[in-house]
Amino acid sequence: MSAGAGSDDAALAHFVEKWLAREPEMRFAEPFFPPAERLHARAWGALLHELREALFELAEPGVARAKTAWWSEELLRLSAGEARHPITLRLPASAPWPTLARALLALPNDAGRSADTREALAALRPAAEAAAAVESAIFAAAATDEMPASLATHWLLGRVPRGLADDDLARLPMHLLARHGLTAAQLQQAPAALLSDWAGELLRALPARGQGAFLRRARLRFDAARLCLMAGGAGSARQQPAQLATLWRAWRTARGS
Repeated sequence: MSAGAGSDDAALAHFVEKWLAREPEMRFAEPFFPPAERLHARAWGALLHELREALFELAEPGVARAKTAWWSEELLRLSAGEARHPITLRLPASAPWPTLARALLALPNDAGRSADTREALAALRPAAEAAAAVESAIFAAAATDEMPASLATHWLLGRVPRGLADDDLARLPMHLLARHGLTAAQLQQAPAALLSDWAGELLRALPARGQGAFLRRARLRFDAARLCLMAGGAGSARQQPAQLATLWRAWRTARGS
């Protein structure tokens, strides 16, 4: 291996570690990545994490727009064979990156005011469809309607609880605030009943069966488990299912491949 390749591996590993620190359950899935997909799965997971941060998690709107625009440009460069980021350098240029680049820029930043869960998911649908198309191309997986729904639901789940204090109110739909008699200012101390209610609605929106690449199917199982925990009131929005159960879900997903 050349010195340059080793440096690229270390740079990618930094972003993969950021992703796994945010989604620790994916550490249990990583050993089961099919060998032929492992590098792409690591890079794609890291990219989705970076995009989620740019789109939803930067407090300053100007910074969020600038970072989203930078990633949009980088995806266009990747499509042209001119990638420069450690993540995009490890992803195939042949995927439909321009569509995803445009979808990132078009995503509305005020969708936290959605009237209901259907609208909250619909606001994310174009970006989720574009990301799902890229994912299908990377892993040579059949594109299905379940994949965008799985991604959009995952993004909404990822906004709680840390996003409750943000301007987008973690993209919680307004009907939940009305149902629980809360104002936007009270969301930082959101009662467990509201989060349980939200988890139940997201769980119903989550596809019943995983489709696509192993990474997507594992992510769906993990999200379903966390939503079940939240909806049942068995834990806080930050609590993760037991590690042994998470490992079992990863194994079952790989066994079903």
